[in-house]
Amino acid sequence: MSEEIKTEMNNNTEVPSEATPKKEDYILEVYDLKKYFLAKKEWKLVKLHEPKNSSLLLAAQSASEHVEPQEPSSLDVVSDSAAADVGELQQRAHVDSIEPIQNKTKRKLIYEKTYVKAVNGVSFKMHRGETLGIVGESGCGKSTMGRSILRLFDITGGKVVFDGTDITALKAHDLRKIRTQMQIIFQDPYGSLPPRSPVGEIIGEAVKVHKIVPKSEYRDYIINIMRKCGLQDFYFDRYPHEFSGGQRQRICIARALAVRPKFVVCDEPVSALDVSIQAQVINLLKELQRDMNLTYLFISHDLSVVQHISDRVGVMYLGNFVELGDEREIFDNPMHPYTHALFSAVPVPDPHYKGNRIILTGDIPSPAHPPEGCKFHTRCSKCMEICKHVEPKFKDYGNGHMCACHLYPQD
Repeated sequence: MSEEIKTEMNNNTEVPSEATPKKEDYILEVYDLKKYFLAKKEWKLVKLHEPKNSSLLLAAQSASEHVEPQEPSSLDVVSDSAAADVGELQQRAHVDSIEPIQNKTKRKLIYEKTYVKAVNGVSFKMHRGETLGIVGESGCGKSTMGRSILRLFDITGGKVVFDGTDITALKAHDLRKIRTQMQIIFQDPYGSLPPRSPVGEIIGEAVKVHKIVPKSEYRDYIINIMRKCGLQDFYFDRYPHEFSGGQRQRICIARALAVRPKFVVCDEPVSALDVSIQAQVINLLKELQRDMNLTYLFISHDLSVVQHISDRVGVMYLGNFVELGDEREIFDNPMHPYTHALFSAVPVPDPHYKGNRIILTGDIPSPAHPPEGCKFHTRCSKCMEICKHVEPKFKDYGNGHMCACHLYPQD
């Protein structure tokens, strides 16, 4: 993002004068959130190596103690050459020595499932009216986490508490009552809009269903929302295919805000917009946040945008948070090596500036089979032996700055 756009955002955006929210005033609490996707399922024939006469030997020992012999388990697959009669074993039970036990092969048919651990144990809390920015490379689980919080995905484990209500335990009928309070701006403005509905109907469908305004005020209300999002009045009867990507994203923003939500997941809301329009949309989001007391979970790859709009920043890697803290703490004093690598990749609009670019080596581990210990150790230049075997604790190192790394004390 250019310096001119940053200046425009700073000039057009007023800094809220509200006091810092109380620590106990949480609108969202997430505890150990997990979301796994079934990637593959198949039947496999595996070989298990056990002592050749283990079950028969058991019968022989029982006979020597004058106990009825136990028949071999029906689950054991014994070769013909290893089969023996129980009566013969009883006769051999009193012999001082028994022939050495040989190995045999037992086969078992198992049904194996492979899961992709998109989100694996994420925990955080959000104050009412704040913006939490989520950054990380593609595939780290940012969008999946946002959709799981809204119950667009059925979560695998954990708990999500929204405005004092545990929504993970709610049924569909009860969950529908609070849908208007939780909305999302999808990343893809092309796939998230129904192609056969006009813009007015797309934005106003949920307004009708939940009876946000009376029927007599419906059209004026929708047009007012469209104006706030930079859409002209005559767009009301047009269809999505008549708009550009940036205009479609504005329609998505208007649709999310039309039901007067409290919490909005912004999944790359400005990635499809022109650079000259991004500042206007971000200022619009901040203005609406101030006027409507909205809470944003802002997901983005653009660190400059995240730095400008966020109160706190969380850095995700392979389904987990590796660092979380206040925006100034994260950008001025990053702790985790992965955060350092992300910040070193940000382009600086100065041809004479030469930064220390950190190039990550190695391949990204598979989320279906994450590595043991610290998940980042396969690409970390500061990797130690303990990183390969022990998972670091996600600890607070002061001022709410949390990090999961063995470079810092773990006790």
